[in-house]
Amino acid sequence: MSTMTSTLLGTMNVNSTNDNAVTLNMTTAGMLETTSHGRTFRFEDYTQRAIMATIICLVAVVGSVGNVMVLLAVILSRKLQTRTNVFVVNLAVADLVTCFSAPFTVVALLSKVGWPMPEIVCSIMAAIGFTSLSCSIMNLAAIAINRYVLITKTTATYRSIYTPKKITVMVVFTWVYPALVCCLPFLGVGKWGYSDKYKTCTQDTSHETSDFFSLIGSVLIYPVPLIILSVCYFKIYRHVTSHMRKMMGKSKDVEMADTSNSSHPETSSQLHKNPPASFSKRQVEITKNLFYVFCAFVACLAPFFIALTIPPSDPVIPWTGLIIIFNSAINPIIYGAKHPHFKEVFRHMLRCRYHMVPEPSGCLRKIRSKY
Repeated sequence: MSTMTSTLLGTMNVNSTNDNAVTLNMTTAGMLETTSHGRTFRFEDYTQRAIMATIICLVAVVGSVGNVMVLLAVILSRKLQTRTNVFVVNLAVADLVTCFSAPFTVVALLSKVGWPMPEIVCSIMAAIGFTSLSCSIMNLAAIAINRYVLITKTTATYRSIYTPKKITVMVVFTWVYPALVCCLPFLGVGKWGYSDKYKTCTQDTSHETSDFFSLIGSVLIYPVPLIILSVCYFKIYRHVTSHMRKMMGKSKDVEMADTSNSSHPETSSQLHKNPPASFSKRQVEITKNLFYVFCAFVACLAPFFIALTIPPSDPVIPWTGLIIIFNSAINPIIYGAKHPHFKEVFRHMLRCRYHMVPEPSGCLRKIRSKY
């Protein structure tokens, strides 16, 4: 389980405080221990931990390669150097941070003597995991707003909102805000550290203010971005469907005018002189692709939250936490499969046909001129 799930694990305290209620029949041997308070869960099964560590390593490698490809694609092709893709790049960086922190999670899972490094290292990795996950959802919200403005507003409005300076402020905010929230445990509200229960770096649920930080962290990070995402994509959908209906209506009017009595020749002429504003199908495809990225994020996060609402769920938590890590590797796959621009650039990169990369950047042209 990655440090990416750090703050989410804090909410597990709800399940773990009532030890007498833990009556799991599905639990693997070695994962429950008996205490004076009854049976309580501890992730002691070393075979499961080894399997999980192996999966994390594989996901980290795939995620690292995929997200580096995203960054390189944007660097190599001016076609991908758009305002929206600033946030896509930022999302890839957040996923890379998660992938690069994976080795520390593997060390924690495989260690038989607890956390073998200084405690501060574990605390920092837990905080980094929280920040990268929070940054991801902030970026998804920023992307949704960007697509909403691009699709539903005028070009002038879009360009006035997404100037280089304003985009820089937005990107910085997606990192600074989560970082400020994750600093609360360092100020005494909650505590980052090694969880002997889950064998990973996360929030210390035994701390007296752990529940309070879980509540504050969840309220400050998740509700607003999720609402923004839902509202923006719903409004985009409504706008696109409404636009398509109008386009179909206009098309029918033109056809009727073309076949009408010649006593009204101005009808067809007027309709052709005043066509509806052009609507880019390519932009709709890109928006759909980025919506799939949001859906993938929710799909990876949902099992974890569902598990938390079904007590006793402690034995399931490590595995649902593992699913969250998959999100770090999924996004580049979605871009490669569905995003019209990334798909094209990825194809040329994988085949080493850099001379065929569309709209090569100055950087790529310099590299090509040397070889």
